[in-house]
Amino acid sequence: MVADSGETVQFLFREVQLQPGLSVGVTHCQSDIKGPLSFAGDSKNLHFNCLLAGHFAARVGHCQLQLDKGALNLGFAAGESFELSHCQPFTDLEVMVEPALLACLAGDNPQLAALCDTPALFMQQQQHCRRSITAATQVAALLHNSPEQSLLIHSATLEYLHWHLQAFVPQSRDERVSLRERRQLQQARERLLQDLSAPPTIAELSRAVGLNQFRLKQAFRQLYGNSIYATFQQERMQAAMELLQQHNVTETAMLLGYSNTSHFSAAFRKQFGLTPRDARHERQTKMTVQ
Repeated sequence: MVADSGETVQFLFREVQLQPGLSVGVTHCQSDIKGPLSFAGDSKNLHFNCLLAGHFAARVGHCQLQLDKGALNLGFAAGESFELSHCQPFTDLEVMVEPALLACLAGDNPQLAALCDTPALFMQQQQHCRRSITAATQVAALLHNSPEQSLLIHSATLEYLHWHLQAFVPQSRDERVSLRERRQLQQARERLLQDLSAPPTIAELSRAVGLNQFRLKQAFRQLYGNSIYATFQQERMQAAMELLQQHNVTETAMLLGYSNTSHFSAAFRKQFGLTPRDARHERQTKMTVQ
């Protein structure tokens, strides 16, 4: 990618147009960069970003951006250039939608009315919405491992778009989780994911963090946007995708605690839309070509 300064920088950008007015892309930056670097602004699309790894700082018009892993950004550049001040190696998922199409996709939703009129420059940031991050991770995995699966990529992108928008809707007072409970839930999540081959029971988690089982399940879903079991399975399947680079399907299933390979294959296919055997074959093919 070439910045306005004429300097060639180490960005890799893969974009797929899903339909007129809707596209999705992943940007990889491979090194630390100190700006300023300037990139042309977009005057057509709303941008929905999720930073999957790394850190960067930038400015669009009068808006300052400081994004770390897990951060979401929703904005419209109104043609203003993107000024990168510095970054560490990062991976960013970005969905670009024309306002008129978003209005059609969203239907009768008053919360989106202001977005769907051609807006002035704005940027909004949100931190660590689990459902948005999970959906973004799945889209990025599909783009990398199964770029030919256009229908799956399209549907996964729409799911990401839904949860990204939901992350910016203020929660009611009754749905908020206290600071003390947030700490307990963070401990529960860390314990849950310590060993992806042997999940603790709800009762064990409840005792470990000091929340009763009902409140643990309720507050976990409120904070992370998913049930305890679904969170475990998603992380387990992400680990499976990585393990398949070095291990066959049976070995991967055993490492993740599956005694039945068919059960593992079914769970993997549910997450990624392809079998672990096909995923392993695609990875090996790409490595051979490279």
